[in-house]
Amino acid sequence: MFHYRILGPLDVQRAGEPVAITAPKERDLLSLLLLNADRPVPAEKLIDGIWGGAPPLTARTTLQNYVKRLRHALDDCGTGRDVLATEPGGYVLRLDHGVLDLREFEGLTRGAAEASERGDDAAVSARLRAALALWQGEALAGSRADRLTQVEAPRLNESRMVAFENRVQADLRLGRHADVIGEIRSAIGNHPLRERLHGQLMLALYRSGRRGEALTAYQQARAQLVHELGLEPGPDLTALHRRVLAGDPALMDARAPRTEAAPRGANRRTETAAGQPPPAQLPGSIQAFAGRIDALRRLDAMLPTIGTVPTGVVRTALITGQGGAGKTALAVHWGHRRRESFPDGQLYVNLRGHDVGRPLRPIDVLAGFLQAFGVDAQHIPVEADRAAALYRSLCAGRRMLVVLDNAHCADQVRPLFPGSSECLVLVTSRDSLAGLVAREGATPLPLGMLEPGEAKEVLLNIIGAHRVDAEPEVADALTAACAYLPLAVAITAADLAVHPGRSLAEQAARLTGDRLGALQVPGDEGTAIRSVLDMSFATLSPTAARMFRLFGVVPGGDLPLKAAAVLAGLDLQAAKTLLDELVRSHLLEEHAPGRFSFHDLLRAYAAERVREEEEESAALKRLHAWYLGSTDNAVRLLQPEALRLPVESAGQGLGFADAAEALDWMDAERPNAVALVQHAAEHGPRKLAWTLADALRPYMMRRSYAVDWLAVGSAGLAAAEADGSLNGQAAAHRSLSSAYLNQSDYDMSMLHDLRALELYRTIGSTHGEGAAHNSLCLAMWYVGDLKEALRHGERCMELGRSTGFRTGEAIATGNVGAILHEMGRLAEAEEQLTRALVLYDELGFPTAAALAERNLGAVLHESGHPERARAALDRAAEIQRRLGNQVDIAYTFFWLAMTMIRSGDRAGALDHIDQGFEIATGEARAESYLYVGRALLSQSVGNQGVALNHFETARGLARRCNARTPELRALLGLADTSLRLGRLADTARFAEAARESASRRGYGIFEARALLLLAEVSLEESEFEAAARRAEQAAALLTEPAHRHCRTEALLLLERARRGAVDDEGPQTES
Repeated sequence: MFHYRILGPLDVQRAGEPVAITAPKERDLLSLLLLNADRPVPAEKLIDGIWGGAPPLTARTTLQNYVKRLRHALDDCGTGRDVLATEPGGYVLRLDHGVLDLREFEGLTRGAAEASERGDDAAVSARLRAALALWQGEALAGSRADRLTQVEAPRLNESRMVAFENRVQADLRLGRHADVIGEIRSAIGNHPLRERLHGQLMLALYRSGRRGEALTAYQQARAQLVHELGLEPGPDLTALHRRVLAGDPALMDARAPRTEAAPRGANRRTETAAGQPPPAQLPGSIQAFAGRIDALRRLDAMLPTIGTVPTGVVRTALITGQGGAGKTALAVHWGHRRRESFPDGQLYVNLRGHDVGRPLRPIDVLAGFLQAFGVDAQHIPVEADRAAALYRSLCAGRRMLVVLDNAHCADQVRPLFPGSSECLVLVTSRDSLAGLVAREGATPLPLGMLEPGEAKEVLLNIIGAHRVDAEPEVADALTAACAYLPLAVAITAADLAVHPGRSLAEQAARLTGDRLGALQVPGDEGTAIRSVLDMSFATLSPTAARMFRLFGVVPGGDLPLKAAAVLAGLDLQAAKTLLDELVRSHLLEEHAPGRFSFHDLLRAYAAERVREEEEESAALKRLHAWYLGSTDNAVRLLQPEALRLPVESAGQGLGFADAAEALDWMDAERPNAVALVQHAAEHGPRKLAWTLADALRPYMMRRSYAVDWLAVGSAGLAAAEADGSLNGQAAAHRSLSSAYLNQSDYDMSMLHDLRALELYRTIGSTHGEGAAHNSLCLAMWYVGDLKEALRHGERCMELGRSTGFRTGEAIATGNVGAILHEMGRLAEAEEQLTRALVLYDELGFPTAAALAERNLGAVLHESGHPERARAALDRAAEIQRRLGNQVDIAYTFFWLAMTMIRSGDRAGALDHIDQGFEIATGEARAESYLYVGRALLSQSVGNQGVALNHFETARGLARRCNARTPELRALLGLADTSLRLGRLADTARFAEAARESASRRGYGIFEARALLLLAEVSLEESEFEAAARRAEQAAALLTEPAHRHCRTEALLLLERARRGAVDDEGPQTES
């Protein structure tokens, strides 16, 4: 009996005695055979495995000699040839007479997976313990062949780590948390970037009552990930950190719902970062798909290899062929057939590499993929490199299919590769994309024509066997005339399907003029496609043919029914009738209910058939007016207060019942609107580009689609500059300013604002000048320069009042009130916010009214009016719920929690903070406020250590997004908590940082609070003169009646300092 070991250095024993196999290449050969035990391995594969890409000329002979020596070494009473046999498929090492540790390991892990499905954690732990005990070090240690060291060993070592993680998970579920801490720490020492290990360590420490160490473990994990990869921890580890910070009691439940998968997919997540189901973006499969057996088999053969390649290498299939060869159909058909092999989702995009318009940019695709993962639009990076890095991070540990259809070039698809060896990528293109084969190791799958029988099957699938069987020879000739191209055959068959009385012979005569085959030039399949399209087009009704032609001139991916009706100048029913005719003829596809698109070849053909320039121009003019009018109608409901350019087609287009319906329409039509702007900027009419770009601004502001926003803003600006329109340029600069403000790029935002301000002054638009001042006010406010922010806000307010432009006055009044609040000028803030609410009510601006109510509630809370504060905040929350302003309501919940903490309703405060976190996930500014709230709640129950951690987290989030106000609140919280803990040096450090920043930026009340904390430190250190000076400075800043509590504190500190100074001097004696 032989015992083979490869889970460590290669070792062979026979009856307990070692078998000497010392030659390195013979050892590598045996390892390769053992990895494929009981399966024939072709000589070519063994040669490639031993020597790689540079085998010697005598490789085959040398291999035969190695096999002969191995047989001699394994000979056991003449059984050597039985153990290592030669078969027609190659060499096979049989395990009839032996045991392989890898087989034992795999059997035990399979058993553990079965036990896991039954919920038997004790069996899971026991079996995985036994499996891990088989290992004697790194797999295949000492091997020299690249195949073994770079592919097989990493794969096996990964399976070992997954088994270890699964065993630890089972032990945690069994309540063995204290027992596993040491071995998890040891594993992390060897594998510091495995987030699952870090999470298990945190959980084990937390359940062992070592919460502080659990939080420290997270900080260490984060530091390693940032240092090594430049990446923040993933959503799973971050969520666990939050729950540990919050002291979530549910984490103590060892029998919590199971989330781990079977061993191979231990790190698999079946939900996106946002908790939504995995993406499933594959289009519907082609009903008439037939053939491609070899290609399907080759794709199937790639499945077992997923995850076996070196880390970071993605298995890629490159499906190439001419237009109409069925590349997309193959990729989509196989994707649906093997969907269960990719439980973490399937991503799909048509890259439009050969469309009439421009191909998609990588950033456009990445933005869509990140949204599919649940990333909020506001947090999608606008730089392709950063977006790609985030995309790769989200794909890590997931087993996904990514279909990149209709690629233009290799550079278009490279940023879209997930970077995870657990994923499979399918790329389709008309070009060879040889660079992907050379650099990325893509497996080429060139598609030629269908086999005659396969083409006939497509025909049969569409028109039925009875018609094909009635004229079999004609059917063969018909598919030959279609050059056996799937698209051409499908269109021909569809034409027959909508004409059931037409024979195949009649169809053939229409196609070839009774000369089947004579039409086709050998090797020129394009001639066949054009012939088929000519024939199919000729059979259309004149009105359907016109609709088909007009579709060819529309930019964008598809059109809804209503837009198609406008394009053709028809009512809905007439348009639907024509679209149905085109769908039945396979010339259009209804890829979603009421939405129509077609193949890029058909688009190009349709565009060629437009008979007259006037026909195209009139149709596009109708479509442009409809989209512009509909967008204008929608944004009037979404943000009626927004200053926008006048729209000539105002009142045209769709009407909407309410803001929710308007938002749904905008979400559906955003890609088309963006395409229209870009097309008009390049091809005209340019005025449409800058007018529609401006009309889209309020919607983009609501949804924060930064990539699209910057694209339409830039296109609008280029069009306005080309037209020489100063109004258009100013509007485009304002839109770009808002887009950059949304991305926290305040320098770029202010740069565009200043250019807009200059243009508005040149053209004499006081309304526009006021809007630019208001935008500058916001940017200055967000960077924390309250003095400059107030100056711009007051200038906007003055311009609005002096010109009677109440919208501008109203918006500015609300902003000025909010800024005065943060400056600590509470009485003025209340006055301005109350005035703003009157204006918003008169003008019907509910979004702005909700913000003003929230800010008023905050002012009243800090002024000592709890009932009025609570009423204002409740009104704000009610409006925001109705409007669906999710992030805005998170801030309102923060202030509601503040009122509840002060009133002693800690449970209510915690509930509102938790709700805020659920809403604001990923929104750093809102989360920083909520962490401040959580810290203050911890302080209120005397948990100063937890409060300190929360304040530090809040400060880090605020700094990340350059948000000064929550950063100052966090700094003051850190100083106050440090004082409570007796850490005077830390108190002074945090308080001085807050004082300096607040003083420089105009945060008067924050400066006063920092001075009071510094005075406390001075008193503790018996520096009475410094304490008195700081208390006096604080009192001088606290002059309003609403400051009475803080002012009283300052005066008491001043008294203590003076009394301390007197006591310090001691009794005076007379001379």
